[in-house]
Amino acid sequence: MRLVAVLCFLMSGLVVALAVETTRGAEEQASRRQGSRAKQTANAEAQPEILELRLKESPKPNYGKPVPSQISGRVVLLPPGNSPGAEGVSVTDGFSVVKTDASGAYALKPDPRAVFVYITRPSGYDVQGDWYKSLSDEVDFTIKPATRDEDEYIFVHVTDTHVSQNRRSLVGLSRFVNEINALTPLPRFVVNSGDLLNLHKALVSSPDAGRADFRNYVGIMNHLTISHYNVAGDHTDSSYRLDEFPRGHLHCGKPLYWEHLGPHFFSFEYGKIHFASVDFGYHLGQRQILVNGESLEYPTLEVQSVHVEWLKQDMARRTPETFVVTTAEHDLTKFCPGFLEMARQHDVRLQLVGDTHVVSHKARPVPYRSGGALAGCWWNPKANQLCPDLSPQGYLIYRVKGERLDYFYKGLGRRVEIVSHRMGAAWQGRVEVQAHLVQPEPDEALEYTLNGKDWHAMREIGRPFYRVLYSAEIDSTNLPDGLLKFAVRSTGGEVRSREFVITNGADSLRFKADATLAFSVGAATSWTTSRAPADKVDVLFNGKVVGLLEPEVSRDYLFNIPASILQNANTLSFRFVQSGDGLNLSGPLLSLGENSFRDLRDAAIRQVKIAHWGNDASDWGGFVVGNAEPPDETPFHRKQNVFCFVLRPAE
Repeated sequence: MRLVAVLCFLMSGLVVALAVETTRGAEEQASRRQGSRAKQTANAEAQPEILELRLKESPKPNYGKPVPSQISGRVVLLPPGNSPGAEGVSVTDGFSVVKTDASGAYALKPDPRAVFVYITRPSGYDVQGDWYKSLSDEVDFTIKPATRDEDEYIFVHVTDTHVSQNRRSLVGLSRFVNEINALTPLPRFVVNSGDLLNLHKALVSSPDAGRADFRNYVGIMNHLTISHYNVAGDHTDSSYRLDEFPRGHLHCGKPLYWEHLGPHFFSFEYGKIHFASVDFGYHLGQRQILVNGESLEYPTLEVQSVHVEWLKQDMARRTPETFVVTTAEHDLTKFCPGFLEMARQHDVRLQLVGDTHVVSHKARPVPYRSGGALAGCWWNPKANQLCPDLSPQGYLIYRVKGERLDYFYKGLGRRVEIVSHRMGAAWQGRVEVQAHLVQPEPDEALEYTLNGKDWHAMREIGRPFYRVLYSAEIDSTNLPDGLLKFAVRSTGGEVRSREFVITNGADSLRFKADATLAFSVGAATSWTTSRAPADKVDVLFNGKVVGLLEPEVSRDYLFNIPASILQNANTLSFRFVQSGDGLNLSGPLLSLGENSFRDLRDAAIRQVKIAHWGNDASDWGGFVVGNAEPPDETPFHRKQNVFCFVLRPAE
């Protein structure tokens, strides 16, 4: 546009005409944007905050009736062709798996504890009617060829929805359903990897409370225009029918799940992926926890042998050339005996997990990715809709292309996100910041500000699925040391901000008194393996060595920080002798006179932990430093190698 303007100026008499056209074009673009946003706003306002419960009739267990000695039937293939049925479809009772023959027929000897008979959706076919049914002597299923290609598609991984009778939970789940239904292109399905509800783990919630929570969850999720698959999780078990399935019974706590969502062990296929869903929570009366002076029975978190056998059979009978992705509340390597060997035999490439309410990926022999939490912490508004790792409440969106899976995390109700540089990160020299805009309107873009007043356009650098990625390069040497509030906004008006710390070491105040630095190394918790460094580690404050960490020693440390090296904005880092070494560290505290200072991210995480679990939680956990694994990231331990202490805010 600038080049055109210069040419017009040189051509003289056309300057006025160009100005008129440019203004008219800008007005037309603005009008289109306003019209599009007005339509979007009107659509949003047309949706109720809480969707009306949409309840559907579903197959129910035949409580009290004898399990048939044999179940036979056929998987019918539509439209009718040369074969009366579909060959090679897996049929199961949740204990053993059989395949249909060339005519689509099967015969299954069910386990006496079986509840349903059901099929695995095969790649390239859609199930007509129910995919699971009540037990009977004869049970048929129907499938037909899928109408859409399955080599490339999108699905959503949500977890820890924690739905209850809390209004905020119902509003949040309704917003999620509306967001998914509005995505273009529409995802093919949603998987929820656990803690669908917020029932008490010890089954002390009443059956009526459980029934109400299930109705809320299912009634809202049924508004999805796509399929949804669910894993129970230990907050989803209920006290309903405890007389029939008491503690110690394999099925204790599960009947309400069955009645609303069906089998709690199942699989389905889509494209080249065989998805296997596993519930590893059992109320066997083997795990007692003292809560407020009362001993309560909590679930035993280990897949029992009969279900381990089911999982082996299910994976072994998957469609040839598919690989396996599991969905469970947590890493099955830890909670399912023999899972590593199963993974090697049956090509398990990824686990979709939840439970921890953080967004993280672990490159284990069987990698897993935790999907944050849709709930965030909506039982306490003081958490500001944040997870314990400061991620917004939200969900993961995956794109599958053949055997490749790409993904991104989307905050609930958020289209704009700063995606590079964690909160409180140290900036030195030239810095590149990235942000994305999800499903932008025509002509919508991102811009940034360093002072809250002057906005600058960001540069588009890519268009991954569903979003546009932007970048801004900033010379931090032109900024004063200390706190910087960086903000990004769309031209549609959505704003996101994040605080960083400028640590170039310029214009520092002179400090007269020494400071002290305190932290502990290697403290064990119920969440994280204790980890002290394997070798010596230098402690660096503003790049200068102020002390040494002892190898293989867990202890408290206190270091003197000379006044001569103190700056407005200070950094703490660690230099390992061994490149693969690491440790866990409590939140470091810098004391100067009567004042104490914490790292910016540490202080923010402490506030969210208090909102989640109460005041005592502020000191739970800390940070994972270095490269060693374990320890893992958890709600109480985050990865971080540089810590910042700001002694004077930037002017």
